Amino acid sequence: MVDSLFKKMFVLSTTTMILTLFIVVSFVKINDQQKVTKAELDQIIDLQLCVDLLRSQLWVLQQFSDASSFNQIGSVQAELTTKLTAYKGNNLQLDNIQRMNHSLHTLLLKEKSLYFAPQGQSQSQVNSSLSARALIHSRYNMIVQNMTEELAYVHQLVLNRNASHLANVMSTAAAWLILCSILVSLTAWLILFRFKSGAEAMKTAILNLAQGRLDTKVQAVKMDSEFRVIANFFNQMTVSLSQSTVTKKELEEEIIRQTEQLKYKQNQLLFLSEHDSLTNLMNRRAFDKQLEQSIIKARRSGHKLAVLFIDLDDFKVINDCYGHDAGDYMLVKVAERLLDCVRESDIVGRIGGDEFVVCLDLLNDLEGIPRKIQQISAAIQRPVLFEECELSVGSSIGIACYPDQGSSKAALISIADKAMYVQKESKDRNALEKRQKLAVQEDKKVIEMFSQHNKQ
Repeated sequence: MVDSLFKKMFVLSTTTMILTLFIVVSFVKINDQQKVTKAELDQIIDLQLCVDLLRSQLWVLQQFSDASSFNQIGSVQAELTTKLTAYKGNNLQLDNIQRMNHSLHTLLLKEKSLYFAPQGQSQSQVNSSLSARALIHSRYNMIVQNMTEELAYVHQLVLNRNASHLANVMSTAAAWLILCSILVSLTAWLILFRFKSGAEAMKTAILNLAQGRLDTKVQAVKMDSEFRVIANFFNQMTVSLSQSTVTKKELEEEIIRQTEQLKYKQNQLLFLSEHDSLTNLMNRRAFDKQLEQSIIKARRSGHKLAVLFIDLDDFKVINDCYGHDAGDYMLVKVAERLLDCVRESDIVGRIGGDEFVVCLDLLNDLEGIPRKIQQISAAIQRPVLFEECELSVGSSIGIACYPDQGSSKAALISIADKAMYVQKESKDRNALEKRQKLAVQEDKKVIEMFSQHNKQ
């Protein structure tokens, strides 16, 4: 069996070319046969028209029986004789029609002799002449009818011969087509299986080599000669690599390890540059950048946004009484609660100490902001358990709305900051007044206790 891919492809292409050539030759033969059949059918139709014309002229002769009718039918009969002589050289079987035409010519001559008989015949001779002419006319009709039937028979012979020829051509073409198709299919499948086998072996070897297996070998089994050459070259290459490359695997591992460390440090530095190290919230720089983008997006889309400036109340007390660890723990919990209170599209950041900022983004209106502030304030005020101690802080929240109160980042943050301080000062005044009232009440209680003691 041919074990070369080139030879198999040559056989396949040659067989395909022969098959194509045979198909072209078959179609050419069919086309030529169709042309011959069309020409023969045209000749038969031409003869049939001439016979029909002869029939009509015989009818005229029967009606008028004059010299002009004899001349016309003679010219038609002569034309039919000429065409029969011209078409006889073809494959048409016109011998019977020629004999009928000759008989018709003889009858015409006989009738002419009766028509142009000398004058002065007796009545019996005239009656005999009329009877003979009537018999001739009936013979005319029989001959013309036989001509028509003979032409129909010749027409059927032409069609049958054409069908038989086409059947022979198609049978031969079908046999060659089936034979060549089987040969092409077998060759193509053989090429496919052998090529797949060789390609799979080479693919496996290359993948093993890519994974660092320098002892990889290609097993040249069921391969074409071209693949065997490539396999031998590949095996020589792997032997050379295994001898010259000693620390390649270790070098690759070191490069991968250092690359992973660099990527980790790069991601860590990027995260630290934009996030608060304690709460993992955005720092001031990252929050300002995101707020700028939110303002641009709101300006284009027609949405609104709100900036909340949050400061924790009594946070210093926690640091002073329970230590900075408790304060840091409280800040982490507040950050988690702020993230739970907002959407994924909102922005939360810590800008320093106990100050947080929130950007409520993509708002259709500002009606839900008071409810959101109450939710955030309530979440911050929930107690936090730290080392079996409950810690709690309050919050002062200032708000600035875009575009109603400001259209820039600096303006919104400044307005929210001032609003927060106003709220914080109001809370401080209220707390001071409460402490003063408590002090006055305690003083009154002390005075009453002293007065009662003196009376006693």
